[in-house]
Amino acid sequence: MARRYFEKSNHTEAYALYRPTYPQSVYDAILKYCHQSSGLGETELELAVDVGCGSGQSTLPLGKYFKKVIGLDVSPEQIKYSPKNVRNVSFQIGQSENLSFLKNDTVDLITVAQALHWMDLEKFYPEVERTLKPGGVFVAYGYGKNILDIQEADALQNQLYDVTLNEYWDPNAHHTDDHYVRLSLPFPGWKRDDSHVIYKDMTVDEYVGYLSTWSGWQTFLKDNPDTDILNQLKINLKTIYEEGLSKPMIMPSHRVMRVKWPVFILMATKPL
Repeated sequence: MARRYFEKSNHTEAYALYRPTYPQSVYDAILKYCHQSSGLGETELELAVDVGCGSGQSTLPLGKYFKKVIGLDVSPEQIKYSPKNVRNVSFQIGQSENLSFLKNDTVDLITVAQALHWMDLEKFYPEVERTLKPGGVFVAYGYGKNILDIQEADALQNQLYDVTLNEYWDPNAHHTDDHYVRLSLPFPGWKRDDSHVIYKDMTVDEYVGYLSTWSGWQTFLKDNPDTDILNQLKINLKTIYEEGLSKPMIMPSHRVMRVKWPVFILMATKPL
């Protein structure tokens, strides 16, 4: 069974608020692969399914290109925060290992963003093969460990990630650290694209909000509910960024951090 880490209400709200969104170049690459590698014409893109969609950050952009898009997630709380009243995009609760709501050979594109490592691939991949049209595309993508724009600040977040939370990470979480190099796709001849990057300007408060969504941190909290580690990290980060201010009239709490995430994309075509 797929692992479930993102279902508590407060965690889900933070996930929707602070998780990074992918640049347009990622969706351009996916669509280019659909058109060129699968042979699907631009007017033939009818149905896309985003599995493990969370609150819909990776689902909504697909609505520009497909007549119908379905976002699927196991968590009712995640679906609760998904976009509403979008003409051709809908969301529903369900397990990745059971796509029985889809008929055989009916889907043009199945995507999984930052979630493949939580799934039971022995059960999920047969569903991908069953539901995709011949020539349909499967794409798994995500982002690796973030990098901060000031070395001292980056060292602090590395301390949290690699030392404090070391024993609290699910082993599967490390698949994103190495950009899925130990995972493979269900069809032969699949391709990899590591040329994309997410950049996001965040305040220290927003960045610490993002850290609170880490699955390792959520597990750590269960054993250490009274911990002050994240608050202390916030204080230290604010000190670093406040000291870097060159204009006193800028409020320290509004000083932004430049956060970078490397993106990886794995793409495969179901044989005709």
